[in-house]
Amino acid sequence: MARQIKKVYFPMTRLAELAARDGGITRAMALESAMESIGSMRPQADAEIENSIKAIEDAVAGQRQVPEEGLRAILRYGDQIVTLAGTFGYEALDHAAKSLCDLADGMLRTGMHDAAPVVVHIQTIRLMAPGGTALEPTHTEKMLEELAKVLKFFDFGSLAGTAAESGPVEESLH
Repeated sequence: MARQIKKVYFPMTRLAELAARDGGITRAMALESAMESIGSMRPQADAEIENSIKAIEDAVAGQRQVPEEGLRAILRYGDQIVTLAGTFGYEALDHAAKSLCDLADGMLRTGMHDAAPVVVHIQTIRLMAPGGTALEPTHTEKMLEELAKVLKFFDFGSLAGTAAESGPVEESLH
């Protein structure tokens, strides 16, 4: 049995036409330009990180108990810090902010309102915030280990781990 060759027709679209033209920029040049563009936004991101830290500090200022709306604010502003820290390469700050979000989520789920573990996280985030004193890597690592111990003590897992264990969101809604 002879194999027949099938003809495939690719219609000419505007995108195909533009992609086939000479000129333009290479992928490497496009990535470099994008990184420069993101880098130019760093001062704005640093200011927004500072505003988010201040908002979290205000949510627990002088309180021994954090009300539910305070915990929700911590999650909201913590998420902003996670997003900006991840985007601009502040790895330690990103990790500390994720830990704070895990803590706030666990507190909401269990009905816990003690401010002390939140304050410890906020102080760590403040130390790791851009524009502060540069910390030795060993000090940063030790602080992150201590935050992990706090989560482990309260038996709060990671939000990412919880989402992976529970499966797709659609399934959990039914």
